[in-house]
Amino acid sequence: MDSIERVDLQYAVLGLGRFGMSIVRTLAEYDVTVLACDTNEERLNEAAEYTSHVVQADVADEDTLKDLGIGDFDVVVLAMGENFEASIMATMAAKELGVPKIVVKALGQRQKKILQRIGADQVILPEIEMGEKVAHSLIDPDMIDILEKAGRQAITEIHPHRDWIGHTVAALDIRKNYDYTIMAVIRDQKIIIPVPADLTMEQDDVLIMLSNE
Repeated sequence: MDSIERVDLQYAVLGLGRFGMSIVRTLAEYDVTVLACDTNEERLNEAAEYTSHVVQADVADEDTLKDLGIGDFDVVVLAMGENFEASIMATMAAKELGVPKIVVKALGQRQKKILQRIGADQVILPEIEMGEKVAHSLIDPDMIDILEKAGRQAITEIHPHRDWIGHTVAALDIRKNYDYTIMAVIRDQKIIIPVPADLTMEQDDVLIMLSNE
């Protein structure tokens, strides 16, 4: 996806807590169309500093989403993690309305699995992925580019050492033994992030490693 295509994309962020507001602020840096929606007027006033498209509405209601034209957006971020029922209803409605990419905030692995089963394309656990990083990834999905924007770290892309193959991340304790952090694993053209401790290394894995320069 090149820069012209990214600029033309339209984003909707539904739910303006700390996570959702961080998404709005960072997307606004790219001068793309962003719809910010919440029931809280104070949050909407804050969001209005970053985008002119703010709407006060209950996004758990399917008819409301239709009225907002959610089906016309390229990416919809559902950031109502505190209200899981609302997240479920909005995810199902967005899916039915044909949204190409649905990103949902969850508060745990159980919620994540449920949201994935009902159609969420990406589920975010805020304690693992900060809103700012997620917004950058929506603009530019290339993981290495995202990490390099942070600066002050060295990014290395490697295959597992032959002694690592067949062992779990926890058993290898790479951070302690090698002073590296595994940020992501690319396996079968899919990105595994966060990397679970019980993930067993395979020969064809590609590891995205982070260390202080």
